[in-house]
Amino acid sequence: MNLTNTAVMFKRWAKIVVLILGLYYGWMFFGGPGVRSLIKIFYITKEPANPIYGNLDPLEFTNKEVTGDQIYKLNTTNGKLPGKFPFKMNVYKFKPRTYSYLAGDTALKDGKTMGYSEEDLITDLKGTVYRWRKADTNSFLEIDINSKRLYADSDMIRNSARMQKGRLNESYAIEGAIDFFDEVERIDDLYRKGLQKVTFGYVGGTKLFQTTAPRDILFARVDLYRKMDDFVVLGPDPKVGLLNIFVAVPNSRETTFVIKYPKISAEYKEVEAKTTASYPIIDISTAWEAVKNGKGVITSIMPTNSSIFDKQAVPTVSEILVDNIYLAYYENTKDQPYLQPIYVFEAKYKSLGSQGGEMVIYLPAVSGEYVKPIPQAAPAVENTK
Repeated sequence: MNLTNTAVMFKRWAKIVVLILGLYYGWMFFGGPGVRSLIKIFYITKEPANPIYGNLDPLEFTNKEVTGDQIYKLNTTNGKLPGKFPFKMNVYKFKPRTYSYLAGDTALKDGKTMGYSEEDLITDLKGTVYRWRKADTNSFLEIDINSKRLYADSDMIRNSARMQKGRLNESYAIEGAIDFFDEVERIDDLYRKGLQKVTFGYVGGTKLFQTTAPRDILFARVDLYRKMDDFVVLGPDPKVGLLNIFVAVPNSRETTFVIKYPKISAEYKEVEAKTTASYPIIDISTAWEAVKNGKGVITSIMPTNSSIFDKQAVPTVSEILVDNIYLAYYENTKDQPYLQPIYVFEAKYKSLGSQGGEMVIYLPAVSGEYVKPIPQAAPAVENTK
């Protein structure tokens, strides 16, 4: 083979090698994570975020305790991280609470609506929290006149004979829940157009049990969630709506309010539904790496064969299989100035000595450079005396 033929063969193989490498790296970039980076650069340049609120306060989550050494694994249907996440999300402002001289009178009116008179008060009217108690239903009501937080509870075991079984359906329960929160002015259109989750139950012995059998239904628990755009607003526990209420059908001669609405909880803050603020969010792959490294917060644990009516024990968790990831907004029960986005990781977990169950993990979604640093606790001062 002469030098001319050798040169021709070399050029031919060189072209083949370049073509193969080009196809490989082209696929790695445009078919894999690189495509997200390319698109992200394009959209950030074309439609930049508008972080007009400056750096945001770090979010506070309520951690559910587990024991054991957890291993996180991706368990989606295709074994991959989901795509089509936005590169920025709106941030909404909560309306500041305003002082009202009529707040106390409004609380008394709400108490009366719920069947509590001033004779049932067990606190004076000088403080900011009013409490009532009724002996005939073994029921209790508490209203914070400044925050409008409302909590009502009654002995459903004792009062179950005053409720009708098999008379409830989902539409009746949702309508009753919205009617009540309308009457006490603790609901808005974001809730009305949001999500309503209904869980049916009955009383057995000294416990509340979940059921789906229509003839056994004695009460319905309704959890209400706001929606901002296409994203649901979740509270500290994703299984618990910040507005939630138990609804029952009283016996034909029963008129007591507490029998129809035996348990109520309302953490209600007004939010401005329109905003021009938007913030960059971290990439889904970055979020997943953070969760795998234990930086997410477990906010819900539901063992297999249990329900929202059960008190949950602390499980020993060995493996966490994440099967669903999505974006939502987070609203704390504490006052917070802005409604911020979070990543939500839904998972199945394996537990030593049990059948495992389901859990939910939260992770802040706003990119870290737009969040204030978490204040460091002051070091303890050693007592030398």
